[in-house]
Amino acid sequence: MMDPDDLKLKAEIDEIMKSVDSIMTKVETVMPAKQEEAQPPGDGSTCS
Repeated sequence: MMDPDDLKLKAEIDEIMKSVDSIMTKVETVMPAKQEEAQPPGDGSTCS
């Protein structure tokens, strides 16, 4: 059996991971548009 402190810590980590999943979903939704904007300057800067 786990300690009550271990269970509390696991619950906190689970909550954080849900937040991370939500943020990553939002980032993946926005990323393609940002990549298109950033692509041309990125191509020009690789010629150093």
